Amino acid sequence: MTTRRVIHRSRPARLWTVIMAGGSGERLWPLSRKSHPKQTLKLGARRTLLQVTAERLKRICPINRTVVVTTRNQAELIARQLPRLPKRHLLVEPASRNTAAAVGLGTLAILREDPEAVILVAPADHIIEPASAFYRTVRTAVALATKQEGLVCLGIKPSYPATGFGYIEPIQRRVPPGGFQVKRFLEKPDVVTARKLIRRPGMSWNSGIFCWQGAVIMEEIRLWLPRLYAGLTAIDRVLGSAGGAGLNAPRVQGRLNQLYRGLPSISIDVGVLERSRRVWMVPARFLWDDVGSWNSLGILHGRDADGNIVVGSHLGISTENSIVVGAPGHLIATAGLRDLVIVQTPDATLVCHKAQAQGVRKLVAAMAASAKLRKYLS
Repeated sequence: MTTRRVIHRSRPARLWTVIMAGGSGERLWPLSRKSHPKQTLKLGARRTLLQVTAERLKRICPINRTVVVTTRNQAELIARQLPRLPKRHLLVEPASRNTAAAVGLGTLAILREDPEAVILVAPADHIIEPASAFYRTVRTAVALATKQEGLVCLGIKPSYPATGFGYIEPIQRRVPPGGFQVKRFLEKPDVVTARKLIRRPGMSWNSGIFCWQGAVIMEEIRLWLPRLYAGLTAIDRVLGSAGGAGLNAPRVQGRLNQLYRGLPSISIDVGVLERSRRVWMVPARFLWDDVGSWNSLGILHGRDADGNIVVGSHLGISTENSIVVGAPGHLIATAGLRDLVIVQTPDATLVCHKAQAQGVRKLVAAMAASAKLRKYLS
């Protein structure tokens, strides 16, 4: 596997996309489970979050230049939801090894087809509106990634002191075609620090959407994560022996599983972006949400006269500012409630205060640790 830098092009670079679809969506339990995580849910809408993401991206990159990286227990469901995705472009991780390995795997597959590709990495479960503003931002990111031969992050203007997002601090000098070099990353701060950060000029949330040349991100992985690079190089050799069948060829599955399980587990943010000296940021002006808790449902649905967000059948008396999600054909009746989240499924029900919606992950961890309760996660 080579990692040459592309200095001059005889033709415009083609844009590819890597959709990251391996997350478990723990904070949307009990609706989100291992067998059908949040990106595969409709959440009361007409299409799933994954389908909405793929539809948005195909306006700037056709489905035959899209790669989806996912886990074994989600692969069949994703294939059904994206029937036009080429089979060789559905990459199934043999084990969960965080986003650096997933990005590397997707990049290997793309570089085998297009050594000069520019790649947009996008999570499968984000809400973005309007699409027109997203496309403008991506075009700027592609131009910047190509011109600077760097790693480009899409930054979101903070709207509140979030503690669940990473922050990006840029150097305050705009660089054509419309980006900033990154001074530093700050990982998920406490609320006191977050309040200070959002007052700084140009400070942005890290959206988790990235753009770079495939050859450049592999160079940076080689520089900052040499163990991961060595493993990816070995995988690349195995892919070469598989011919056109690629990662999904049965005859190479055993070796691929062994190599992938040996990769280090680290995020692309911590492993590369926080260390690299070639990181840039393009400010995004679109509405963005990572659907990180039940509170995010407000961006998908309107509220009733009492400020409630309802998916399913609900009868409420003196019920205000709450989120109520029920299974089809099941009535949820409430009285005298305020600021609660109520989510009902056939085998489990969640009730929590909206201020504790992020704490659902702790409930999931407690169930995972219990042999008796673990069945409610699958």
